[in-house]
This record gives sequence, structure tokens and C-alpha cells, in this order.
Amino acid sequence: MKRIVLAVALAVASLSTPWMVNVHAAEVAPLADEITNDQMVTFYEKGLIGKDVWVVDSRPGGKYMTGHIPGAPSLPLDVLQKDPASVEKLGIPKAGKVIFYCAGRECTLSPDSAAIARKAGYSDVWVYFNGIPGWNQKAQPLLAEVPFIKKGNLILIDTAPGKDTIVSNGNKVLQLSLNDLKGDKGKNALGNLSKNAPLVVIERGNMEAVNAVLEELRELDFRRLAYFPISAWKDPVATAPTVTALTWAPVYGPGQISPKAFQEAVATGKFLVDVRPAGDYARGHFKGAISLPIEELEKDFAKIPKDVPVFVSCATGAKSQKTYDILGRKGYTNISYLDAEISCKGEACTIKE
Repeated sequence: MKRIVLAVALAVASLSTPWMVNVHAAEVAPLADEITNDQMVTFYEKGLIGKDVWVVDSRPGGKYMTGHIPGAPSLPLDVLQKDPASVEKLGIPKAGKVIFYCAGRECTLSPDSAAIARKAGYSDVWVYFNGIPGWNQKAQPLLAEVPFIKKGNLILIDTAPGKDTIVSNGNKVLQLSLNDLKGDKGKNALGNLSKNAPLVVIERGNMEAVNAVLEELRELDFRRLAYFPISAWKDPVATAPTVTALTWAPVYGPGQISPKAFQEAVATGKFLVDVRPAGDYARGHFKGAISLPIEELEKDFAKIPKDVPVFVSCATGAKSQKTYDILGRKGYTNISYLDAEISCKGEACTIKE
């Protein structure tokens, strides 16, 4: 019951908070090839994923590492485009029920992947259009991978105080029992922490406990949540340093800018490029942005100037980063990109980092 109430609260919050996941996906009538939120949750809770149902993550590998539906392998669209047989290489039978997902209804990676799979001879292909936002709406856990933990700048939550735990450079570890996490100790430790901070709950063989922690963190309005099994950590564990209060700030890679900086670029009329498909651009885009789908970038890149700052966006950040890489190889040094989930209606766009 608590999770149902939470899902409703998330839906209400998204109406007024631009940083929240867009959960209106659940209100859209299902398409002919669509798997709904409730169906996905049923497959997961019944342990069918990877056995009777194959769920595939179409996002770039870096996004997959930060948190994916448990049991789903990674198969980025660009990999599948180069090798349509890569679905079969995952061990998925041609007659198997295969479901592709990505970053929500604005994301075209999963339907494009489904189309390739059908052409490759798969007869029972579906799309979970709601993707990660829909999974979050149903308060379901996301599984992080080792490279994400090792990349650093995370907050690890471990409810086994005193036990050796995952200690790695660049991460902070908070060891508190669930009761302490819910009480004053938890409030004091997490009180000044950015709600965008990525929090990863360490799992020690008890998913019930993990879900209880995730539920508590959701109620505290933290948005970037995942879990990680300590059994998957092959490096040594150690005593966690004592932490009384936590702070976090994002670290941006080369060319990447913050949502705030991107919004300032929009407001001041900078040169904006939208690299989504033309149909998605037509349904909504940032004010002043030109449309240049990434599929046309190789032949039309000269439309992008080299003498003024250029800001690139897409639906999830995946194509934006790829555009930055492509243009960098062509000698552009004036490109910035936004790595975030974007939803637009007309020229009204919301951003979730």
C-alpha cells in the first residue's frame, strides 16, 4: 500500500517540479506492441525476466551501468544496428518474448531496436515505452553495475553498520541501520544532500531490506536511486570512514554542461541543435533550436557553425554526447551538450538530470 501511495505522490509532484521524472506515460493508452508498467512489474515479481521473458536495455552502456531493470542485459541501439544478430548472441530464442526499453516515451532507442529485431526474425517483440520513468513510477528497484561504482562521486548506503563494506576512491559511504536511517541520524546525515545525488544501496542478500531503504529514500525525495549487490564487488572490502553529514556536487565531463547552463543558453538565444528524429522535434523542442537528426549529421554537419558556441540536446543525453564526439572528430571545439532526460510540449521543455 505504501508503494501505491508513493506512486501517486510522484505523479502529483511531476506536475509542478521540472526535475521529476515525467510519469504521465501511465495515462497514455497502450500501443499495439506496448508492455505496460503493471505487466513489467508482474514479470519482475514473478521472476520471469531472463527465463520466459527477455527484457533488453537499448540505452548506451554508460546509462545502463547507472541503473537498469534487474535481469535486463545491455544492447545499445548503435550496437544492434551494426550487428542485428546481437539479440541472438544474448541467448534470446527467435520465438521468445523480447521487450526493449529505454528512457521513456520521448526515447526512440527501444522502438527502433524492436523494429530491427523483427526484421531479424523475432516474432514476439514488444516495447516498454514507459521505460525507466515508468519503472520508477512503480517504485521498483534499479540495479547498478561495477563500473558505475568505480567511477565514483556516489553516495553508498549500507544498513549493516560495523561490517566491512565497499570503500572506493571518490565515493562516500553512509553506514546506518534502517531504523537510524529513518530517525534523526539519517536526517542529520542526509539533510543537506542534493536531491539529485546518486544514491546506491548496498544489498547483502536481502532484497526486502533494500526495498525498505529505497522506499525511505524516495519518501525523502531523492531521485537517483539504485542498488548494488556486495557479492558482485570483487575488490577488497574495508571499514567505512565515519560520516556525520554528506555533501555532493555533480562532476561534468568534457563538453557536458549543467541543465542550468543549458537553460541560460536557451534564454539568451544561443545556437541550439536538436539531434532527435524530425518527428520528435516537431512535437516539441527548446525555443530557437534547429533540427538536425543525428542520422543526418555526417552529411549535414556543415550546417553547424564553428565560430559561435553551439549547444546540443536530444531526449536522453545519449545522442547529444555522441554528437559531441562526432563533431569533435571533425574539428569542432565550440560544442557543449546536455546529458539529461528532456520532455517537450511545444516550446515548454522540462529537464531531469
